Amino acid sequence: MKSIYIPWSPRLIMTGRSFRLPVQCDGDVELSYPCFSLQHQRYSSADRAHYFYLRAPEQADVYTLSAQQGETKHNQSIRVCDLDSLRTPHEYNGEQWPRRWPLGQPWTSSKTRQTLQDLPRASKANPTLEWWLSCDYHALWHSLPPAEQPQAHYVNVTQGCPRCGKAIFAHHGFYPWIWPDLGQGFQARCPACGLQASSNALDDGDWHSGAYPDDGFGYVDENGHIYLFAATHHRNQVIAFGSGIVALTDHIRASGHATEVTDRLVLMLLRYAQETLYVATAAQFRYGPSKEKEEAWAWGQTDWAAQPDPIASLYRKGLLRYSIDVPIIAQTMALAYDTVWPHMKREGGSWLQLAQALGLAIADGGDGMQLVEEMLAVQLQCLMDGGGLSNFPRSSIGALVLLQALDRSDLEQPLEWLYDKSQERLRTFVSNNFFSDGTPPEATGGYNDTHSMGLFELEENLQRLCALHPSTYPAEHYPSLLSEHRAARIACAPHEIILLGRTILGFGDGASAGVQGPLNDTPYAPMRGLLLERARTQLDDPRVQALRQEPQTHRSLGTTILDAAGLAVLRTDETPERAAVGVVYGDAWLHRHMDLLDVQLFAHGQPFLSDLGYPQSWTSVGQWEAHWATHNTGWGIVDGVDPINWPSDTPFYFLKALAGRGTLRLFSQADGVQIIEVEAERWAWDHQRMRWFRPGVSMRRLLALIETDGDGVALVDMMRIHGGQQHWRSCRGLEGTFAGAGSWLEQPGTAAGPTIERGQTDQVPHDDLIALAYMDSVRSYDGPTRWQGQWQSRHEEATRLDIHQLGSNTDARLLCARSTATLGNPEDSRYCYNGLLWSRSPTPEEATTRIDLVFEPRVGPAALVEVEAIEGSGQSSGTRLRTRTGRTIKLYWNPDSTETACTFADDTTLSEGVGWTVGDRHHAAARHFATRQRGILDNLPNKGRIIALDRSDCTIDIEGLSAIKPHARIIINPDGRRHTYRVEAVQMLSTGRFRLTLDVDSLLGRGKVRHADGSQMTLDHFISARTGNLHQTRLQIQGSEPWSIIDEAINPDAQSTQLWLRTTIPGAEVGTWVEAVDYVVGDQVRYEPTAHA
Repeated sequence: MKSIYIPWSPRLIMTGRSFRLPVQCDGDVELSYPCFSLQHQRYSSADRAHYFYLRAPEQADVYTLSAQQGETKHNQSIRVCDLDSLRTPHEYNGEQWPRRWPLGQPWTSSKTRQTLQDLPRASKANPTLEWWLSCDYHALWHSLPPAEQPQAHYVNVTQGCPRCGKAIFAHHGFYPWIWPDLGQGFQARCPACGLQASSNALDDGDWHSGAYPDDGFGYVDENGHIYLFAATHHRNQVIAFGSGIVALTDHIRASGHATEVTDRLVLMLLRYAQETLYVATAAQFRYGPSKEKEEAWAWGQTDWAAQPDPIASLYRKGLLRYSIDVPIIAQTMALAYDTVWPHMKREGGSWLQLAQALGLAIADGGDGMQLVEEMLAVQLQCLMDGGGLSNFPRSSIGALVLLQALDRSDLEQPLEWLYDKSQERLRTFVSNNFFSDGTPPEATGGYNDTHSMGLFELEENLQRLCALHPSTYPAEHYPSLLSEHRAARIACAPHEIILLGRTILGFGDGASAGVQGPLNDTPYAPMRGLLLERARTQLDDPRVQALRQEPQTHRSLGTTILDAAGLAVLRTDETPERAAVGVVYGDAWLHRHMDLLDVQLFAHGQPFLSDLGYPQSWTSVGQWEAHWATHNTGWGIVDGVDPINWPSDTPFYFLKALAGRGTLRLFSQADGVQIIEVEAERWAWDHQRMRWFRPGVSMRRLLALIETDGDGVALVDMMRIHGGQQHWRSCRGLEGTFAGAGSWLEQPGTAAGPTIERGQTDQVPHDDLIALAYMDSVRSYDGPTRWQGQWQSRHEEATRLDIHQLGSNTDARLLCARSTATLGNPEDSRYCYNGLLWSRSPTPEEATTRIDLVFEPRVGPAALVEVEAIEGSGQSSGTRLRTRTGRTIKLYWNPDSTETACTFADDTTLSEGVGWTVGDRHHAAARHFATRQRGILDNLPNKGRIIALDRSDCTIDIEGLSAIKPHARIIINPDGRRHTYRVEAVQMLSTGRFRLTLDVDSLLGRGKVRHADGSQMTLDHFISARTGNLHQTRLQIQGSEPWSIIDEAINPDAQSTQLWLRTTIPGAEVGTWVEAVDYVVGDQVRYEPTAHA
């Protein structure tokens, strides 16, 4: 390092703006700052730096600042610009600035009408409205902080509070600090200890004073921990300013144009435009990357425009708001401008004189309108640059609303971007961003609903834009998003994962925190009101029309199998069901958890086995809420295969929380018993080779939801784990206390080891075990492999979850450990589980781990009076259940894929599959099942092949099947990808030939060939290849016969797909549209019926 050095400065800054200039050196330094004014200076011994707080001159020019120590001098040039020069198109670093659409061209307005006023009006008054109506104009204008002041999401989500530490997290993980109301100051207050910080009034020019000073870049304590009080306050101010615009817009639209109120809204739009146009050129002062935790700046904000690839550097950097908020605030600004446009256009009102008095250099009303429209165009360009990436499909919705507000006819470039280059790529949004069963690749709950319901909001906005400019929006080039077959499935799918009518199956970051109180009585309705009416208006489909229901009523759902996404729910027959079991066996790529084969159990109006859902904090999610060990599942540890810890703003967001992918082996039901068998493999990502691979761990699981007496149910849960160096099985159980038969000995440390204390994640022997370092109060089981225990709810004394272990490997170790939220003290957690953990190291003699359990959820006396294991040969297992009324159910499972049937201790024989008896009635989803009483023999699977298909109608013609009925499930490519489909209708064509109508289509995604080299191909659209999703599927030219098997596939980025094909496809040249499909003519089909005796 030079003896004197200026490590950061603004490359350009607006006239009259203030900033912090660091100068690194030992000893005193002299700073020459002609025309700038010095507001404050200090020395930081920790940074070995002098900090000078300067105000830029009012005259635009290039100025040189000089730092000198003796004969050594460091000069730094800073360009000071006024707003007009910042708005003037120019080139820098090979790109056009400002980043305003259309790039490099002067702005000309073409707006002649209001275009958004038929949008729905707010039904509730904004609680902050009164402040925005009553504050003085100076306060109004300065409520938006200058863009030079850094922003941050969180004060500190690692250490918590500088005084009381993690005690603050008892109040919240993300946002525990209490902030003052509008106009009431700047200090945050700790709800745990009452500390108020920062100690200096930065908004009033007090740069650094008191015990907890923060000059905008954070307060740093004696241990080097940073607390971002000022940056978080500034973020809150920007958000509040946007909310104020919403409040005034809603008020005007509801109450009419009172001149003074409308003037206020115009002033706020002009103020927001001023800062937005500033950062359109001075990209250094954009919000920047969104961080999952507090991080210090490298002396100051990064100059994104000066990076080697400046546009790539703007990816997810936002504007005044962070990336995810950009399309939302864009819609806010578009509607606000459209609302006040008549007021700004005509003479009258005081807004022009008020804006001028507040320092805005505009000459007339036309100047003001131009500023606001340019601001909207900057928001649009930010979306087009990738700076406003958000939850799908918010970015495209925001862009469409902006285009409607600007009301221009030159739409070709933004429309081409929307359809073929945007985050959603509307031309393939439905096919590539939803599974064929209609499920989005998202966490269930809010994220899921945003994705699914967003489709219908997208379509509505496309139709609105088309109505405004029909000649520039030809439907043949920009087709409706609802023209694809799965559109109706997209509307229906969110309703099909509802449990007990009142909650949803947890998947990824969705659902809520795992507090296990009784569910409320309100029916869960993912699509209602305007959203439902949109879908019903846009789709003339009986399934969609049936979604409308009377308030406080429920829909009958039956069993749900969404096999494309890999979600299934078993339900009892009532409406709503009294009990439901959900299992996750697929994978998606947004807001993921390592929840492969996770099982959830809901009954008697409450959860018994549930998912933690949305994380306490983004610092906790990877090591807790998303971790496999906090789910009801299994895992195999592989040496050398570690989880990928991507940063929050990684472009590879589709690679987070990797676990694997599974398939449905069988589903069968009869006589009050519903059975599903799933298997899965771990998949991992080799970031060196950029390839997916299987590390060799497989799991198989049988679940049986069994109706016992009255309202009672039981869940049989048998699991097998194979491969890797360690096997684990986890079950958090019911929230509350746990007591089990046998000896349970207390041990020190955590579930990660007796010498590893809570939170010592750096001490775990493998990164896959990191969550175990938060599981304390450990007890170790010492007893036989068959035992029983019970959880008692801490919310409802009568609520119990009984567990019966039928058996396990004799060398399996069993622990019970307390599981609480990771931030703060365990006693402060909002939930407290006492979960179970089984573990063992496989041996050559016993390579497979088996854990066989029976659960009984109850709120009264147990219905089960006997639970017995029935030993079987190989990996097979069985159980006998007897209820209080004498109902006897026997269940047998053989997961061994051998030709020889296994034999059980009661002389029952069973080939691969499942058999069960209820009383003397026998049922089997297997080729062979025989007890001492009777047998089901030669229940052979039907096999056939596809001889014709119509993808648009979801029909396939099959040759070779002897018989099949509607509602059966068939397996296509049983020796390959093994996806299943429900048969909706059967038409016999001739003997042994049937035309089957299937429940979902077979399209996995479309793309245009960007590069082709023999059997290697790159598509310019994203079709998820995560965890082998495309392996062994087929690729064909769109609408054409030639095809090839996809041997391997990856996504090198979020915009493309790279394929390795088995053979070349004739005619698949650059620019050709191709599609990945699940099956083609000639593929094998298998139907495995359930037999009864």
